[in-house]
Amino acid sequence: MSARILRLCIALLLVLCAQPLFAQEKGEEFFEESLKLYKSLTADPVKINDEEIWDTIAKAFYSIYLTYPNSSKASNSLFLSGKMYEEMGNRFNSQDALKKSIERSREFIRRFPNSNLTDDAQIRIARIIEESDKSEGYLEYKKVIKDYPKGDMVFAATKRINELSAYKPLKQNTDIKRTQNKPTELVNIREIRHWSTENYTRVVIHVDKESLFTPFFLKADPILGKPPRLYVDIKGSRVSRDLKVEPIEKGLLEDIKFARNTTDQVRVVLYIKSFDDYRVFSLLDPFRIVMDIYGEKPKEGDVFVKQKSLGESKTPSTFPQLDYKNISNLRGALGLKVRTIVIDPGHGGHDPGATGPTGLKEKDVNLAIAKALKRKIEDNGGEFGVSHVVLTRSNDRFIPLEERTGIAKRERADLFVSIHCNAAKNNQAHGIETYILSFTNDPEALAVAARENSTTRKSLSDLEDIVKKYLLSSKIDESTRLATHVQSSVVNRIAKKFNPVKNKGVKKAPFIVLIGADVPSILVESSFITNPHEEKRLKSEDYINEIADGIFSGIKKYSNEVETAFLTE
Repeated sequence: MSARILRLCIALLLVLCAQPLFAQEKGEEFFEESLKLYKSLTADPVKINDEEIWDTIAKAFYSIYLTYPNSSKASNSLFLSGKMYEEMGNRFNSQDALKKSIERSREFIRRFPNSNLTDDAQIRIARIIEESDKSEGYLEYKKVIKDYPKGDMVFAATKRINELSAYKPLKQNTDIKRTQNKPTELVNIREIRHWSTENYTRVVIHVDKESLFTPFFLKADPILGKPPRLYVDIKGSRVSRDLKVEPIEKGLLEDIKFARNTTDQVRVVLYIKSFDDYRVFSLLDPFRIVMDIYGEKPKEGDVFVKQKSLGESKTPSTFPQLDYKNISNLRGALGLKVRTIVIDPGHGGHDPGATGPTGLKEKDVNLAIAKALKRKIEDNGGEFGVSHVVLTRSNDRFIPLEERTGIAKRERADLFVSIHCNAAKNNQAHGIETYILSFTNDPEALAVAARENSTTRKSLSDLEDIVKKYLLSSKIDESTRLATHVQSSVVNRIAKKFNPVKNKGVKKAPFIVLIGADVPSILVESSFITNPHEEKRLKSEDYINEIADGIFSGIKKYSNEVETAFLTE
């Protein structure tokens, strides 16, 4: 078994530097090797209980699909990745694994709609969702019958629908947002902003008031020569005379067009060069509609070009012996390397954030920490492979929350770190905590999120559906590991010079600034600026440097953890 793992380890490493000439053949070869490992794992009574091995092989299948999309085994690789995550979720009682299984299964249905396994993928989704929401599960089983009437899963789906008849929803959910505007009032569409890379675009439509809107997607029309189009119809609206639309210079977006298509409705259309997936949602205070578009996966050879440009195309001359105890070394071969970090100093400009008892502004502290952290990474990050550091803002200016994530996508960030100071009505509240994007019922965490989102608790409840859309594609496990390392390192650094310090731990909350980054992302609440003692510390350059050192140390630990151990002799 160790020999097979060694071969797979070498193979997966070569995935990142293989020439495209042999892509299809290599994809099939790697698939067969991974399949052997999977079968061996399920037959081993001891190793079958090792969650890390399951995760590594599931990632191997997914890596093959991404790197060799034209291989005859690409669809099987994606399907088996989803299958393994479902098995992991059931075996290890892991909700994260089940979420990944749903994500992989939906991706399989989108990418391979004509496969004879699409109904199997759909019934897997229904099976998983049913466990937590029987009404939603009922609807997912209905899709099996509706979308795949000739498939071999119809009988099983019909049987389960009959068993779940008591949970049949009275009405299906809709993505159409309800409006509080009066029918006779027309609100202005006053600005359209966008950020793009070659395979991602975020467009934000600014509307004066909350409005009803409906998203639509049109596939490419080769006959008419039209690309894929995503558009929204915004009810009760009109185009402002001074509407601002930023020019399109490069990236996934081809064009943005808008016009009033009825007397009280405006249509905004995005023309897209390539398309794989999209998400549309709204944010409040102020109201805006966010449209995220994901382009097609990289073609064969693209990964090679990217890695070569970073000076990483060399193949190691020797490899250490591998066994199941250190199979996590395979993570490095799956492309989990940290090269670009985007640091986000919270607030800025007309948004000062929280204010301390003597007038210290959060926005200024955040920027000081961010700049200190950037310097440390630029000076020492090369030791563990980081070659690019970007600040979302380098001066006192306001940047909308959704734009900060857009910057991370534009810069192809591998990590996103948002820096803030905490605040509370009780000026004795103190300590350090780090957050990741997720759901929570913790009232304290929700209060922090409401403040950082510049919104109300009511608005937070509206974020639940949005967060659901992004959690499946967010790096939950990786974000948790990054947050754990950063939290521990910051607390330890501060404790050496500034005792006492309270470790408030790693927490979850729905932060808008973390939505859509799709890379390991955290939000650091460095100290309570509303606490007189901690405000005094935050005025100290030494304290700022210790916080920055702690965050740097945590990033370094995380980066070294995901780097492949066998890239050094």
